[in-house]
Amino acid sequence: MLQYFIFSGIFLFLEHIIHVLGTWKFYKKLGVEYWKIFIPIYNIFILLKIYKRSIWWIFLLLIPLTSIILIFILWMDLIYTFLKKTKKNIILFFLSAGLYIYYINYFKKIQLSRIDNIKKKENNRGILLAVIFSFITHTYIIQPFVIPTSSMERTLLVGDFILVSKIHYGLRMPISPISIPFTHNNIIGNIKSYISIFQWPYFRLPSIQSVQRNDIVVFNFPKDSNHKIIDRKDHYVKRCVGLPGDLISIRKGILFVNHKKEKYFLEKQQAYFIKTVNIPLNIEYIKNKMDIEDIEYIGEKNDEYFYQIMLNKKKATQIKNLFENIVFIKEYILPIDFKEDCITPNYYGWNRDFFGPLHIPKKGEFIRLSLKNIHIYNDIFTYEKAKKSDIDSNIDSKKYYKVKNNYYFMMGDNRHNSSDSRHWGFVPEDHIVGKPIFIWMSIDWNRKSPLNIFFWKFRWDRIMRTVNGKYSYLSLFSLLSFIYLTSFLFKSE
Repeated sequence: MLQYFIFSGIFLFLEHIIHVLGTWKFYKKLGVEYWKIFIPIYNIFILLKIYKRSIWWIFLLLIPLTSIILIFILWMDLIYTFLKKTKKNIILFFLSAGLYIYYINYFKKIQLSRIDNIKKKENNRGILLAVIFSFITHTYIIQPFVIPTSSMERTLLVGDFILVSKIHYGLRMPISPISIPFTHNNIIGNIKSYISIFQWPYFRLPSIQSVQRNDIVVFNFPKDSNHKIIDRKDHYVKRCVGLPGDLISIRKGILFVNHKKEKYFLEKQQAYFIKTVNIPLNIEYIKNKMDIEDIEYIGEKNDEYFYQIMLNKKKATQIKNLFENIVFIKEYILPIDFKEDCITPNYYGWNRDFFGPLHIPKKGEFIRLSLKNIHIYNDIFTYEKAKKSDIDSNIDSKKYYKVKNNYYFMMGDNRHNSSDSRHWGFVPEDHIVGKPIFIWMSIDWNRKSPLNIFFWKFRWDRIMRTVNGKYSYLSLFSLLSFIYLTSFLFKSE
């Protein structure tokens, strides 16, 4: 924690120096004494008073990105006070990332001819404050996400817009705090939206609750090779099936945790193999009426048709009872001796239906390393920046390695159509982002062309509903919207 605040303090001090070097002449023309210009924070307070902005804006200095926004706003105030508010000045200011003020400060003759030039109040101040407040909420409290893939069906569907609480598991303070607001890692293509030079140490505030087994969790993808900084890696959402210290294994597609069979939950999906005779399966009906998307036609032989469909048990029963031409519908389980190269560690020949046993590392525990288990823990050494020479010596001397962090095992509810910890390993604790708590919008779109709004259908039964499906607030939202609209119409009259 101390290290994080030291980094923030150093950044604020550098920001102070940049501000003073670029604005001291403006202060002088405004009649501010020299000694006041060089006092950190107080010099910002002076400008807030001059431009009649709330002193509460001073708290924006506590956050690196909002402090930059505040400095930019005050620099624009100064430029508009001493120069004409022209398009040229605005364009030069933004193209130079604000450094245009240095050119004015050192190379332009500035003169405050009339005190009236100082701005008094802006009509758009409320909009600006709303944007800043939204950014702070987005960064430090609740962040919206959209579900792009089917790995969590049928718990979370493609087109679900969810709100994720960042404080449930403890707010992880930004590690790369300098970025374009409301963006994650890229703007367009491979153009990054953040500055990687400034990196803060990992620090997390106390949590409301710890990650519980079977919680749905949003986290940064550990194996994202395009982004090295933790909080800029791609976002994934999965179910946490294994906690630090747990023993995970899968037999015939059934998950066992600490030798106990997982609790049945209705929405878990996996692949089903379906065979029909004489008549093909009515795929159009299944997609449109039963809201099932993952259907793969395998082929036809002697008037027999074969399909693979991702289903939960309830949907499988419905399809079986609905179509009389179905010969059989059964779970598709890979054989135990079938090796999937995409499963990690592939040293043991596991597949998605026969996996483990695998121990999940826990902070503070000691693991005895050997040539047999080194394949499991290789990624951990990378996350914890352990030296390869130390690891090799531990193996040779049969010593123990002390684990520095907690790790988690994540799986998608769509068990046969999910890239999860079976494929890329453990999730370190510092990669945890937050807990999904609410579905505020849900749209069923054409997955081949999701931007085609003419094919959008609203899933009204999922809108304004908690992620666990227990509570719906759509009716309350509709009532409040009606009251607001009615009051607005009466005010307009």
